[in-house]
Amino acid sequence: MTFHSVPTSRPIIRSLRPSSTIKIGEIAYSPEGADYHGTMLRRLDQPEVVEHFTWEDVAALRAEGRWRYTPAPAVRAGATMLPLDLTHLAPKERAKVTFMARVLHGLHDLEAKGELKFTDQGLEEALGKILPRLAEAYVNQQIPGRQPRFGDQVQLPQAPSTRSIRRVYRKFVRANFDLRVLVRKTQFGKARSHFEPEVEELLGQSVREFGKEGGSDARTVANNTQQMILRVSQTRLDNGQSALTIPSLRTIERRIARLDRFEMTALREGIDAARKKFATSGLGIQQMAQFPGERIEIDEWWVDLWTYFARLGVMRALPPELREKIPQGRRYLYAIIDCATRCILALLVAERPSAEAAMRALRMASVDKTDYARAIGAKSPWSFCAGFSTVCADTGSAFNSDAFMAAVNSIGATMLFPPVAIPELRAHEERSFGNLSNNMTPYLSGRTFPNPVARGDYPTEARSALDDEDLTRVLSLYVIDHYHNRPHRGLNGQSPANRWRELEDQFAVSEPADIHTLRAALGVEFIRRPSKKGIELFSQHYTCEALRQLWVKGRCSPLRVKADPADIGAISVELNGRWETAEAVSATPLFGVSLAEWTEKFRTIKQRYAHEAELTESIRARAIEEICAIDKAARIRANVLPGEPSHQQIRAVQANLFNGTSFRSGPAILTTPAKAFIGQRIELPPDDSDPGTKPEKDTAPIPETSPSSSPEVDASEWGFDDE
Repeated sequence: MTFHSVPTSRPIIRSLRPSSTIKIGEIAYSPEGADYHGTMLRRLDQPEVVEHFTWEDVAALRAEGRWRYTPAPAVRAGATMLPLDLTHLAPKERAKVTFMARVLHGLHDLEAKGELKFTDQGLEEALGKILPRLAEAYVNQQIPGRQPRFGDQVQLPQAPSTRSIRRVYRKFVRANFDLRVLVRKTQFGKARSHFEPEVEELLGQSVREFGKEGGSDARTVANNTQQMILRVSQTRLDNGQSALTIPSLRTIERRIARLDRFEMTALREGIDAARKKFATSGLGIQQMAQFPGERIEIDEWWVDLWTYFARLGVMRALPPELREKIPQGRRYLYAIIDCATRCILALLVAERPSAEAAMRALRMASVDKTDYARAIGAKSPWSFCAGFSTVCADTGSAFNSDAFMAAVNSIGATMLFPPVAIPELRAHEERSFGNLSNNMTPYLSGRTFPNPVARGDYPTEARSALDDEDLTRVLSLYVIDHYHNRPHRGLNGQSPANRWRELEDQFAVSEPADIHTLRAALGVEFIRRPSKKGIELFSQHYTCEALRQLWVKGRCSPLRVKADPADIGAISVELNGRWETAEAVSATPLFGVSLAEWTEKFRTIKQRYAHEAELTESIRARAIEEICAIDKAARIRANVLPGEPSHQQIRAVQANLFNGTSFRSGPAILTTPAKAFIGQRIELPPDDSDPGTKPEKDTAPIPETSPSSSPEVDASEWGFDDE
């Protein structure tokens, strides 16, 4: 025996009227035909295109709310089309239409029985039979579930006149009892003007006067127009002609009010002001970012706080008279937000807008910042980072620079500049700054205001209390612990941190750029000539296998070098169109040591050994150990404060501070003293000896030798000036 499975459901075949309209999303269609499998719809915007939809597709569209069916109008009245939907009427007008329809239905029943005469007396007798039944129905509607009692108030509509019944009865029956024929035609029409053509022309001139840039307000324009019409009317009277009808001020103002407000604002204040004034709020660009890192937005904000331009707790150590002399002002904030999750990926306070600050923010967005969050005392992690697909920014000088655009491309992202003066296309970042301004700055001292009226008597400068370190810490704590963990309206009540974790589980976050790529893309560029020891930079020697092979081949032309100020443990060297990583030649690793820390320590070393050009490995090892002994949290906080040197300043430090001094391992070669310490080799005392004790120096001059006759020098005794 064979059993056939019975389908659980079958498609529902529907009839679509030929003149009806179907709207799927934003596209309008008209039905062309249908069969058991589906229906064919013709696009109204492209009549040559006919699309086929199965009944399953139609059911799915209806369930999603994307299917809208508008039936064909049952009644057409020539050029004036009656309203297609009674819901557009006001409630009182709609109640009149439905009451008249009930009366006409009752009259039609009496006519079918032969009990109706269309004379005034016959209609009044018919109304006497119909109205009591309608009154009972109205009582049941207004007092449902019980009999009316003494004192109950019931509102009954006034019965129509016999003249009104005769005017609409036949039309109502011929229209197959369509309620729309009972709607008054004047409901949607415009009243005819009762003014002379001359008055209409003068009114048109007043409207054009109101639309001029910087024009007067509506009341002033109405007064001027009325006075002008009065003068023209008086001139007509003097010439023996009839006077003109003078419109009231309110009539002229109503004419002006009927103008398109957007168009008038654009004419009077400019198109940008009109677009900003009438812009609608929404959820921003929703379909452009579906997973973390797909689209990020970067922007700069002039912080609404007046702060001291000091850092690292210097303010607390100064007496009040010196504290008043510290300059004050407003800092800039660079922020990067992920559009899919609304997570803030970078937050950097800067002295002024610059491409270098934007690149520092881009680097911050590409790495895990949990160590920084712990250093400032945050309770939540800040591990959000990803590989970027699109970096969206405005056309400011910091983002439109060659360096920033090249850096974005080097980390594998695409730079996108939306049209100017349309902040809605970068709404996520703009809204995040508004969030900081509205929800955080009111609780801080020294806040600023958008205008003098909003400021009032608030002493902004006198209330300044925060320094650069405080400002950076407050902004970061607000974002890490508060913003990331609170419900976000743009995420349907989900917090940004939870949305990141959800999308991370769903899509997996793309791999962010590694430290080598970030150094090559965002590092400070130098031109250095390789030597036997490799590349010398910051008084350190860096080498790799590719550099050693280059030296063996006898190539010593200058090379492009990139260094990361946040970590000088390695550099990137351009060789044959590729960036190769060269690590520092040191017994003590330099990884994790920033250029700022090394510069500060190196100044101390150079002051201590000012007469020496080549320093031993032991001195460098002690310096690195002292740097690492500094509290790690303080070091991390210092790397994100404003005041970091620019690329040009870093190159100047290299040329002045580090130039001419290097470290070497192995025994030193004694040389004669010179006026300058460049090229002078000094033997340093052992580690446990007194640094102030000077060793004996050989005063014999160094013999001059030609490169061809010079003997081979062992690599361990190769000096700074040997090339």
